[in-house]
Amino acid sequence: MIEPLPAGGTAPASTTVCVGFLDDDHVLDMARRLLTARSDRDWADLAGFFAPEVPDPSVLRSLRAGVGPADGVTVASSPADCTVLLLRRGRVDRRLLESSPRLRFVQRLGARDDGIDLVAAREHGVQVSCLPRPSLERTAEHALLLMLALVKRLPTADRAVRAGRTAGRPGDVAYNWAGLTGLGGLTGRTLGIIGLGEVGLLVAERARAFGMRLLYCGATRPPAERQTELGARHLPIGDVLAGADIVSLHAPGATAGEPLIGRAEIDAMRPGALLINTSRGRLVDEDALYDALAAGRLGGAGLDVHRAEPRPADDRFCALDNVVLTPHIAGGSRLDVLDEVGQIFDNIRSVRSGGSPVHGRVEVGS
Repeated sequence: MIEPLPAGGTAPASTTVCVGFLDDDHVLDMARRLLTARSDRDWADLAGFFAPEVPDPSVLRSLRAGVGPADGVTVASSPADCTVLLLRRGRVDRRLLESSPRLRFVQRLGARDDGIDLVAAREHGVQVSCLPRPSLERTAEHALLLMLALVKRLPTADRAVRAGRTAGRPGDVAYNWAGLTGLGGLTGRTLGIIGLGEVGLLVAERARAFGMRLLYCGATRPPAERQTELGARHLPIGDVLAGADIVSLHAPGATAGEPLIGRAEIDAMRPGALLINTSRGRLVDEDALYDALAAGRLGGAGLDVHRAEPRPADDRFCALDNVVLTPHIAGGSRLDVLDEVGQIFDNIRSVRSGGSPVHGRVEVGS
């Protein structure tokens, strides 16, 4: 256990808690900045992170109670120096644990213990927490929302009602009075998931509930029994693109700056297929995507992330009827980051006082 520290004032150097960061993530960045904020300018910059939303300044400051610089909590320059280690996608293996003799607590953002050697953590007396992230669940929901909006032609239907468009006689019941064509659903369609990480798996679970068939590609594979439960088949990306009615992107980034979905990949997709992107705007060659949509080669696209943000109102994609655009909101409110950081800090406070993490604790044995 980490030696308890005094609740306030300046802690002795020998009992300082050092917090290390293993990789980059916007939530981890916010945690780092909160831990180190000192001046009014620092706090103002922190508030700017949430723009255009506006956080309550008192909430920002209260989050750090008991884990600020005056409480003996500092940010470590390397994992070897830290007593607490925060990560999103990094690896905590035996070698790292052996080279970090002061480490007592590992906090991962995400519900799964991917990349953490729990056996070695137990042997080294290191506690572990893996925090479920509501923002990932919301992103998965949003991906399904975009799929449904496209197959149900939701934007066109909404505009038709508002414009008073009618193709039939008024009555008590007038099914499809706007005369819309091309209406469909998700049941029985094949979904291709590019990247079955945490969000991709959440999408797969929800798509399965809609009766969709699942294909996926990527380095991350769930256990065999989980794949069987979902009916998910792992294939090379080319086969996923060729076999899917809808392709949903959930990869973490692009290789060497090149889009993951370029002209060749779009040409490999089924005629009339849909493309959903709630991951990264840079994953898609937007020139190639626009050409395929404008020519009717693809049936539609749902984009929450964009090559350049904000997307201007006169952008060419805005003129297409087979595209649903949302302003990078799949993960929910930016202010929700405060809840995630708050749980991280709750855990640090508990562990530094000699207790166990209160959120997302992983049982590593004794």
